[in-house]
Amino acid sequence: MVALIPVAIYLFLYSKMPDTVPIHYDGNMADRFVSKASLEVILQSGLGCLGFIIMKLLQFLLQKAFIQSSNEHSAALSKIWNIAILVVTVVFAGISSYTFIRMV
Repeated sequence: MVALIPVAIYLFLYSKMPDTVPIHYDGNMADRFVSKASLEVILQSGLGCLGFIIMKLLQFLLQKAFIQSSNEHSAALSKIWNIAILVVTVVFAGISSYTFIRMV
């Protein structure tokens, strides 16, 4: 699953990361550093999963709010949602993966 790629990257690169890693940037300069084992870094590895969960929850809530009467229309909407969920998950996982690769 794409959402778990940043978790795998974090675990793979953990031993290669410095003890203190940048967690926030102000322009091109890092302005906040934390331990590589801090909760913030661990949560950052879960950004892909977070994007997936938010999109699935949003899909569920919108389907409950707007029940479609046509199966054909519902199938097309379901395909669009699946693409949107994939795009958001890939973007969030990509951001997280990129930051871990830059920490090494």
